[in-house]
Amino acid sequence: MKERGFTLIELMIVIAIIGILVSVVMPGYRHYILESQREDTKAKLLQVVQLQERFYLNTTTYTTNLGGAFNLNTGLGFTIDALGQWVISYNGTPTYGIRIVPCADATIYPDAPNTDQCFIAAAVPISGVADEDSFMGFLATDSRGRQVWDFNKTVIRDWDGNDLPDASCPDCIANRVDY
Repeated sequence: MKERGFTLIELMIVIAIIGILVSVVMPGYRHYILESQREDTKAKLLQVVQLQERFYLNTTTYTTNLGGAFNLNTGLGFTIDALGQWVISYNGTPTYGIRIVPCADATIYPDAPNTDQCFIAAAVPISGVADEDSFMGFLATDSRGRQVWDFNKTVIRDWDGNDLPDASCPDCIANRVDY
């Protein structure tokens, strides 16, 4: 009885089929990974808001310091970089920088609150992840419960994915000079 193996043509066909399947599956998988990273970043933003509220209960003021020692009321206790932001990394790649900025826009905050009474916590995509920036978008929430996702600097959405008019956006976060 003669044993027979696979011919080169059969192997090439199998490899081509596997390549086609991978090229169809990978974009969907990448989208899923980016979406899960964005959801995790939202949770981290809410963690910042929760700590801000606890800080406010202790001191009757909010802070713009993400670093410092929470138990000494000098900040929120996160490890920050030279820019004063908490860097969120996924698989060793810095993806978002979370910052706290004052509510300085008179259009959105007509009562002109000072930093002691209002803050915006924003997650800004870190440059260098350029192909992901357009999908990731800027995320923000403030002390008044406003939650905004500035998708690709063009479509403003709430965190549930509903499109918002420009007036609902904290000055379309990406256009603010302090981001």
